[in-house]
Amino acid sequence: MRVYRAQALILRGRSYGEADRLLTLLTRERGKVTAIAKGVRKPTSRLRAGTQPLTQSQLVLYEGRNLQTVTQAEPVESFVALHGDVERFTHASSMAELVDRLSPDHGGADLFPLLLTGWHLLSVFPCDLVACLFQIRLLDRLGYCPELFLCLDCGQPVEIDERASWPAYSPEMGGVVGSCCRHRHGDSGLIAPGALALLRHLLLMDPRDLGRLRVGPKLLRHALAVLQETICCRSEGTMRSWAVMESVGRSLTDEGRSPAEQPPSPASPETAKEPRSPL
Repeated sequence: MRVYRAQALILRGRSYGEADRLLTLLTRERGKVTAIAKGVRKPTSRLRAGTQPLTQSQLVLYEGRNLQTVTQAEPVESFVALHGDVERFTHASSMAELVDRLSPDHGGADLFPLLLTGWHLLSVFPCDLVACLFQIRLLDRLGYCPELFLCLDCGQPVEIDERASWPAYSPEMGGVVGSCCRHRHGDSGLIAPGALALLRHLLLMDPRDLGRLRVGPKLLRHALAVLQETICCRSEGTMRSWAVMESVGRSLTDEGRSPAEQPPSPASPETAKEPRSPL
């Protein structure tokens, strides 16, 4: 039993007892941990501001025999831009859910800077673009990054050419199959060359250059659908936040705030065509 300090990102919280809350935290020092914040649901609690979901906080925790307890919580960054916009908030919540679902207890400390950077980027840049960047980098950090450069069947480089037959993408196999080999993988959907180029670029680029990218919405959503199918194969299920994101997207479309387009399926490349230079 001991007391320690930790930089933490508050992934989620759920009510516990009459006034407490169980928190899922991603800490820089110890990875993902669960801790209880006692009395935090009382309006006068000093822990309240520093234990809100989607907040970066400096915590003091008491390590008990069975459960850790938050004794002090000072917010470092409250991410006002995320909490004040429903679309950004749902995307930030999705990032938190992905980290929670895909990282083990007391693991994932190396994901702390990735999630923190993702929330900062989400405060500024288009949601779907940040989501693509975050998801491909998350898969890479976890060792699940799909093969985007070489054909999984023959091992040859997969060229980016809109004029040629499109390559296939298999979430189950974990990457691309070149157009010359895709006939041996009939169940695999196709991936638009522009979407493949985008995913390659997002994997290797400096995140600070994200604002320089100009990507059409259909191509972006096609790439996002590819990533989500890959994540589903690794997590053995979908994310609950994705349904919320889809609902929010439909609402914003009805309000005229976003293009009236549904995310295309990787198996339907006709709906994902974009200019040959997506980046």
